[in-house]
Amino acid sequence: MKSVNIFDHIVVGAYFLFMLGIGLYFMRFNKGAREYFAGGNMIPWWASGMTLYMANFTAWTFSGAAGFTYSTGPFMLIWFSIGSVAYFIGSFLTAKRWRRTRSISPVEYTHARYNTTTQQFLSWVIAINFTLSAGVQLAATSKLLSPVMNLDVNTMTLVTGGVILLYTFLGGVWAVSITDVVQGVILLGTTFIVAPLSLSLVGGVSGLFEQLPPLTFDHVYNGVHYDEHWLISILLISIIGFAAGSGQRFYSVKDEKSALRVGWLAALLGLAGPLTFGVPPLVARVLWPDLSQVDFFAPYLGSNPQDLVYLALCVKFLPNGLIGVFIAAMLAATMSTLSYVYNMVSSVFARDMYQGLFRPQTKDEELLKVGRTASVAIGLIVTTLALIFINSQFGIFNMMQVFFTLFNIPVTVPLCFGLIFRRVPKWSAVAGITWGLLAGIAGRYVLGWDIGPQVYLAFAMTFGIYATSYWTAKLYTSNKPVLLLISVLIAVGAGLLFTQTMVGAQTELSVGVAWLCAIAFGASLYGFAKLFTTDNEDDMRVLAEFFKKLDTPVDVNKEVFGAGKMQISAFPLVGGTMMVMGVLMSLVFLTGLRREEAIIVGIFVSFMILLGATLWYLGKRSEIRGPVPEAADADDRIHNPKQ
Repeated sequence: MKSVNIFDHIVVGAYFLFMLGIGLYFMRFNKGAREYFAGGNMIPWWASGMTLYMANFTAWTFSGAAGFTYSTGPFMLIWFSIGSVAYFIGSFLTAKRWRRTRSISPVEYTHARYNTTTQQFLSWVIAINFTLSAGVQLAATSKLLSPVMNLDVNTMTLVTGGVILLYTFLGGVWAVSITDVVQGVILLGTTFIVAPLSLSLVGGVSGLFEQLPPLTFDHVYNGVHYDEHWLISILLISIIGFAAGSGQRFYSVKDEKSALRVGWLAALLGLAGPLTFGVPPLVARVLWPDLSQVDFFAPYLGSNPQDLVYLALCVKFLPNGLIGVFIAAMLAATMSTLSYVYNMVSSVFARDMYQGLFRPQTKDEELLKVGRTASVAIGLIVTTLALIFINSQFGIFNMMQVFFTLFNIPVTVPLCFGLIFRRVPKWSAVAGITWGLLAGIAGRYVLGWDIGPQVYLAFAMTFGIYATSYWTAKLYTSNKPVLLLISVLIAVGAGLLFTQTMVGAQTELSVGVAWLCAIAFGASLYGFAKLFTTDNEDDMRVLAEFFKKLDTPVDVNKEVFGAGKMQISAFPLVGGTMMVMGVLMSLVFLTGLRREEAIIVGIFVSFMILLGATLWYLGKRSEIRGPVPEAADADDRIHNPKQ
């Protein structure tokens, strides 16, 4: 196999510089918090759609997920297919509603829909969840690339984390969105080369599946059990998660039609997942059934060597220079996700924690400064967590699943259905989050259930108390004995379920904790029922105003474009960047490539230059102007309905 040389290092270094340059370019557009966190609602739908798609891929896709695919065979192809379905259904549920919230933070609307407590509760849970997950993703990137780049893993972590922090800090959501487009083109362009070339090594698609073991739905990976229930749980989490967690991608575009297009584009791109990300690790399984016999994996046999199979394939048949492009593609995947996390979590901190709790009268310019400071702090925390996670023996794939399954359902159910259900009272979200987190912790750490049943329980408890909260409140005011009986039945039923399904040896302590969790569900139902009845006339008025806003289409001329304000055309910048990258890549021809390597490089360079030129041409025709009233006053009216 080849090794990385100076040309690959130059490609990666140039890629970092391009990303920083985009951040510097868009710094001039960030005059306030709305521009920094929501792009002034002028992000093109195709850029936001690419960002939505890229936000769910990191170097973990090429490492942890590739290792899992290598170990489980065709089973993982189903997982790669789930994303497209989830994007489509999720965007259908909430895309238009998110745009009509007129938000600049994914938690902001919960203040009007629920209450301040819910807003703060969700803010902290989301911030912690995304920050922990981002630490895992950065760790996966550094662990994968440091040996290839001949860099210490800690150095790789610090450099990558620092570059992401800088361009996010400088350019805000505009930089995040446009870099995601460039990164997405590099990622898909590279993987569309890798997948067919890898298939050619095993006789095509038919040859591959003839040599693979048959599809099975029962796998143990690094001590964790995965089956069909895990796949169903991932689909459930993904649908609700995309409906609830993609708010920034939906409200950053100009109108509802554009918001729907964001989800549809992500769904379309998701169709390529099984081929581009699933096939190469399966080819590696056929080529190298015993990794201990392959020299490339010898230094890594003690720490999940299967995580490196995708990279090993690329090193095997890509020419130098394009190996650097592939490394840049893996960096692109992680950088797009982390930059989104930095910007999104900083918007939650600035708008929902800082302004919502401490300084309600914060001006837009001050909010911008707070957001930028928060993005730096979040970047430093994520980088520090990555340095810790790198040395964990639990396995990156398993670590991702823990964070993904434990936090997502309790948080996303109230965020998603708060835009749809009109009658649930203001405390219903806190009740749902509390029950969901308790169910997730009980299922994992007390009962020892597999991931699938854990998610079923968390969803049943979160959605159950949330969706029935209106009728629970009615029972509290009209028939407390019946409500008390229901609470007792829930406690007893949950206790019997827990003790009968507990995995492993039962002890007095484990049984006692299981019953304690069950009693907590029953007792808290009665307590939450009382809270559900506390909505007063002012609460109902605010809620009515909120749903009136959701029923009101966005007036683009009035709400988006200011007097003399111009639609920012991103096509020329994206197209120009891609053409320059293509021209620089053509320098690889000077390195004495073999004929087949020259063909591969020629295809990639032609793709970059032609697509870049097309985007440049289209961009010169896309600028529009539109008159509107003063943006600042309109913004204040939108976000402070009580005024």
